[in-house]
Amino acid sequence: TYVLKPSERVPLTQAFIFDLIEKTGLPKGVMNLVNGGKEVVQALCTHPDVKGTSFVGSTPVAKYVYETSAAHGKRSQALGGAKNFMVVLPD
Repeated sequence: TYVLKPSERVPLTQAFIFDLIEKTGLPKGVMNLVNGGKEVVQALCTHPDVKGTSFVGSTPVAKYVYETSAAHGKRSQALGGAKNFMVVLPD
């Protein structure tokens, strides 16, 4: 299961992408889009069923996501000050 919480400032791009993903026929619940602010971030960072977090954005929020996730035993990738997504390739 994958859960994405887009920036509340610019959620439309991710909503469009999720509309396209839905058309692929993936079963419901495989890809999930949730909207909201700090309360949603807090829930994702502290919920026991969430095993890890990844964040791209401002350094203060990256620090918050990393520290909160780590305090709850989660793996976390927090790219503070980053402008682009990270790409992971087999090599």
